[in-house]
Amino acid sequence: MIYEDKTQILRGGLFEVQNEVGLGRSEEVYHQAFREWLISNDIPHASKPPHEIQWDGDIVHVLYPDFVAWDCITFELKSLPRHLRDEERVQIHNYLKRRGDKLGLLVNMGLNRVHVERIAHDAPAYQMAEDWNAWDSPISGEIRDTGLAIRKMIQSIFQQHQTGYGSEIVEKLVLFGLDRIGLSVVRNPSGISHYRGKPLGESNLDCLVVNGQILITLTALFDDNEFNVLRGQSFLKCLDLKWGLAINFGKKSLQINALFSAP
Repeated sequence: MIYEDKTQILRGGLFEVQNEVGLGRSEEVYHQAFREWLISNDIPHASKPPHEIQWDGDIVHVLYPDFVAWDCITFELKSLPRHLRDEERVQIHNYLKRRGDKLGLLVNMGLNRVHVERIAHDAPAYQMAEDWNAWDSPISGEIRDTGLAIRKMIQSIFQQHQTGYGSEIVEKLVLFGLDRIGLSVVRNPSGISHYRGKPLGESNLDCLVVNGQILITLTALFDDNEFNVLRGQSFLKCLDLKWGLAINFGKKSLQINALFSAP
């Protein structure tokens, strides 16, 4: 395992901090205590260093990992009275992707024993797959031009960042890109669902509607785009729209599927 010696040193410090500080303290208290431990043990580190995610020089988002030790191990410190979940793992994956580090430590100080997860990161050979068959014949004019502009914008995100970020960052990049090319966006529009012809009330749908014409469903870190395509088709019918795009910034590939819903 890479950096095993360094990891053992850090683990020892985390246990020492919890033993001395005690159980049930806030994340900030443990953060301050562990920073003191790093300083007292002469371990090179940075505390909450800002890491900008940019697009052509414009800042889209800033990440703040709790610590970076020896400029090679990134770790995130939590104090949760429960076991760690995927949302916390996505957070540290974002840090590892942005920094290019090969190892992250996800730490939970909130239980009766310090829990440390080693998370390895090895960037794959990213790929892009597109399926525009649903738009080949029926789409034309202004809607087609808008769709091509969205495609070019998504390709630009892929060229600069590939894939591997979680949904929060992916959505911010896409929203920033749509605004940059002058397209209007409605987030989470409401639609009325029906059962056997009877309306069931309105609910917000997890999608974007661009220029009032093209629906976009986004996922991140999914293995494939099947779920995204199916819910996109469902949302099109609910909102009475014809055109859509299902876009998955997956673990290893960007997948774009054009959607069409007949009247």
